[in-house]
Amino acid sequence: MRKHFFVIIVALLVTATVSAAGCASNVTPSAVPSPTRSPTFVPKNISGYLNYTNRSVGIAIQYPPSWHLTEGGGAGATAFFNVSGVNITFSIAAPASFSGQAVTLDEYSRDLISALQQNPNLTSFRLLNSSNTTLAGYPAQKLVFTYVTEGAPMQRMVELTLVNNTGYSVSYVASQGVYPSYVGIAQDMMQSFNITS
Repeated sequence: MRKHFFVIIVALLVTATVSAAGCASNVTPSAVPSPTRSPTFVPKNISGYLNYTNRSVGIAIQYPPSWHLTEGGGAGATAFFNVSGVNITFSIAAPASFSGQAVTLDEYSRDLISALQQNPNLTSFRLLNSSNTTLAGYPAQKLVFTYVTEGAPMQRMVELTLVNNTGYSVSYVASQGVYPSYVGIAQDMMQSFNITS
């Protein structure tokens, strides 16, 4: 039951991400240059972890062998990773196309925050941290925030990037009491994430 609860939460948040992707700026598409990958980027290789690759969307990631993988599921995600009996979910959102739109990484990040703040299923939204980082070797934004859904206090970390007019995001969400126990694993997974297309 709890697993389905968290899949629903992630689906709502992924949907908010995809909805935010529809917001475009008034800048012409040619005014937003495509970022370049760091020439020194190498995805983190984590000993003992399993490899997940989705060639159709051009992504790869490593995950712990004790975590359960679910592909798609119609919730706006490419893949979900869960731990049996623990209230956590790591997800990779389906890539969001910004073709024909001029969206910057800052706008993508702000639109996501705005969509989450306006989501009626989330209350007490609080942004804890917003910082620059890299995801798959590309410039990225890292957001950490808390909220309450169905009476459960949650914490979530999202890293998102834009590559060739396509938005990519990875997310870790857990109940606030459990969040610190698995955040290191989630960060390792994020560092192993690679955009292969």
